[in-house]
Amino acid sequence: MDFTINAVPVTRTGVRSIREIETAAHENDPIGPLLWPGLHTHDPEPDPVDELTHSTDTPSLEEEEAARVIAFLQDPSNHYLQVTETATKKAVAYVWWEHAKGRTEAQWAETYANRFRPKEMNKALMDATSGVRFLKRAKLLGEQDVFILKELYVRPEYQRRGLGGKLVASGAQKADDLGLLSYTEASPKGMGLYLKHGFLEVDRVTVDLEPWGGKKGDVNSYGLLLRQPRTTA
Repeated sequence: MDFTINAVPVTRTGVRSIREIETAAHENDPIGPLLWPGLHTHDPEPDPVDELTHSTDTPSLEEEEAARVIAFLQDPSNHYLQVTETATKKAVAYVWWEHAKGRTEAQWAETYANRFRPKEMNKALMDATSGVRFLKRAKLLGEQDVFILKELYVRPEYQRRGLGGKLVASGAQKADDLGLLSYTEASPKGMGLYLKHGFLEVDRVTVDLEPWGGKKGDVNSYGLLLRQPRTTA
């Protein structure tokens, strides 16, 4: 089966497509209902509008998120790519790489204070998981420029076909061309993919989810990985 790799469209359709991929990839992730308890009680109807227009004065969480992602897609420091199945024209995987500039300690602190925290989120759990990883990332990266793999998702039925590897390789090559360190965070399930492409685990954050309402034995565990740029003779 043939696939193509292209830029994610800067439209509401493009946003919806990558969010559907992310949702499918997270379907069995135990942290989802704990982080977003109010969003797992029903399935909202999809928004048919393919432009940034709002019918009410108060945007919904979906509209707010769409506008936020559109802004990311428009930012030249971000590199979004998607894999599309040629026969069905269906987007089945995507990656988000960011060419991030170094930040001072004060800039890292400001970014942490202003991070996305909608009212529907379990903020305490977010702080204990990705919040802790953010603070560790700030210490690791400091003021150096870096190529960050921020998101990589493949629909479950299209996994194990090498699609994720192609998206990792595309960014790793760009980082090599720029002579930049690469950074990402990986779950145990995805760790092997990143190790294969030259990343090394340098730290880890593991949170027991049972005290947060999860089942006994459920954990949220992510490794923090770095990859040194490779040079060709």
